[in-house]
Amino acid sequence: MRRLRVVLWVLVAIAAAGAAFLAFGPRFAPANAGEAIYAKPFSLVNQDGAPVTQADFLGKPSAWFYGFTHCPDVCPTALAEMSAILEALGPDADKLQVVFVSVDPERDTPEIMKDYVEYFDARIDGLTGDLAQVSTMAQDRYIFFEKVPMEDGDYQMEHQASIQLVDAEGRFFGTLAAEESFDVRLAKIRRLIDEG
Repeated sequence: MRRLRVVLWVLVAIAAAGAAFLAFGPRFAPANAGEAIYAKPFSLVNQDGAPVTQADFLGKPSAWFYGFTHCPDVCPTALAEMSAILEALGPDADKLQVVFVSVDPERDTPEIMKDYVEYFDARIDGLTGDLAQVSTMAQDRYIFFEKVPMEDGDYQMEHQASIQLVDAEGRFFGTLAAEESFDVRLAKIRRLIDEG
């Protein structure tokens, strides 16, 4: 009887996981590691106002974070941690591109992005563009974000907090999660550089 209960719980868990994937998969599913989703076309501008495309970020491993400059906690924490990782890498930092893409292009102009990323580390690239361009790019890369109105008429952006790691050919390599220790995240970056 006890074995039957365990089997039933396992079946229920599998069914729940399947239902969750069907409901949220397109929104939250991580990219397929074998697919070069970061080689899909996009056209944005960097923090200097210069046009950039996916081709500018191929040929070298990269770490991508999607957020916005008005973010109260997640974004500044993530960028500060990436700056610390670049410092810890020493000369190997030149082998990694760190990219911050604004999901709030309505407010995040190139000038604002430039001040923001340079506050953390001048080696971080800040990208913005019009909302349609950013939305298409995010959808191609399985990134979720959403504008959330506030009672005072302002708004915040809901977005995922993980950093996506990408190899030199644009293939998804893994993620850095906020709950991971600094040493774990640094080890993942070193593995990306070694393999990517």
